Amino acid sequence: MLVCPVCSSLLEQEDKTLRCEQNHSFDRAKQGYFNLLLNNAKKSKAPGDNADMVLARQQFLDSGLYQSISDTVNQIAIEHLWQRPAPAILDLACGEGYYTQQLNWALNDHQIHHTLYGLDISKDAIKAGCRRTKDIHWLVANGFKAPFREHSLDCIINMFNRVNSDALHQLCHPSGKVIVASAAKYHLQQLKEAIYDEPRFDEFDMVNAMAGRFTHDGRQQLDFTMVLKPENTKALLGMTPHAWRSSPETQNQLLEKEQLELRVNINIDSFTPINVNA
Repeated sequence: MLVCPVCSSLLEQEDKTLRCEQNHSFDRAKQGYFNLLLNNAKKSKAPGDNADMVLARQQFLDSGLYQSISDTVNQIAIEHLWQRPAPAILDLACGEGYYTQQLNWALNDHQIHHTLYGLDISKDAIKAGCRRTKDIHWLVANGFKAPFREHSLDCIINMFNRVNSDALHQLCHPSGKVIVASAAKYHLQQLKEAIYDEPRFDEFDMVNAMAGRFTHDGRQQLDFTMVLKPENTKALLGMTPHAWRSSPETQNQLLEKEQLELRVNINIDSFTPINVNA
């Protein structure tokens, strides 16, 4: 299933070490993850979310405010996987592992015996995932060059991250599925209105981004209002790029609100790979 990031040979696990036939080896970290990110695949010394951002994301997601997003993605995955024998699943760019853990619980509840991988380029994020559970295979790796055998994954979920249709197609089994959650046009509308003088309400065209490699199976859109307490607002500001563009005065005004109502507007799209050789 896993391949060597150096030579692309299959990796076999020997106790706490992954090793390929070319004798490239990778030891499991004491926290429980494998680091398959090569130095030449990094654009910085510590790529991805830092420890503070990871903690903020963990605090916000553990509040349950995005539980319905997780539940919707999990239901789509279950409907796809429940008759597949021993499916292999990847949470690509999994962050600190909230959605990965929720999916693992849902699959176990439905008695779907599976192998689940959580992959992120941030070592701090993967360490947080390891603290959640050891039942998931945690990997530090480059998501655009994920170290898996071609077309080996039965389901890939991508939660609020950039997509690369070529890379996803190379990973996904021909009868597999890719599930992508992304911000719709009015996601966090009131936050944008508070931060920007002229807020823009754009929506990334996910279907077009996946076209040519995947067929669009359908979309579920979630549109609801969540109510944040000050600690939720602080965590949200710590995990969203919008906060980096706001003044301390604006952030303080938001944190002073006993309750902050924000619109949640999310697209959840499902895709099936196209046989490009047909």
